[in-house]
Amino acid sequence: MILFKKKHPRIKTIYAITKGAYLGEMFVLIEDDKSTKEYGFLSLPDMHVRRVPYDKFELGISSKIIDVVKKIPFEVYKTCVKQYFKNKSGISKETNK
Repeated sequence: MILFKKKHPRIKTIYAITKGAYLGEMFVLIEDDKSTKEYGFLSLPDMHVRRVPYDKFELGISSKIIDVVKKIPFEVYKTCVKQYFKNKSGISKETNK
């Protein structure tokens, strides 16, 4: 999806969710999983891992459910990445019990 002359989603960019089940959350793109065709986001402020299929993300952008907020500083992004993978590994351990 092209918005503001740049392709989205983009690493280090934060997105606001303006409608639906995740209303009020901010998504930071962390992972692009080409094998499952899903994006991995860290949801703020609660630090949940959110997996979003490519087509759902594009629909969200085009229908204004997802709004581009801004690019975040690299140090903030590094902290988000660490939290994302920490939470993601915790999810994997819980599902393997």
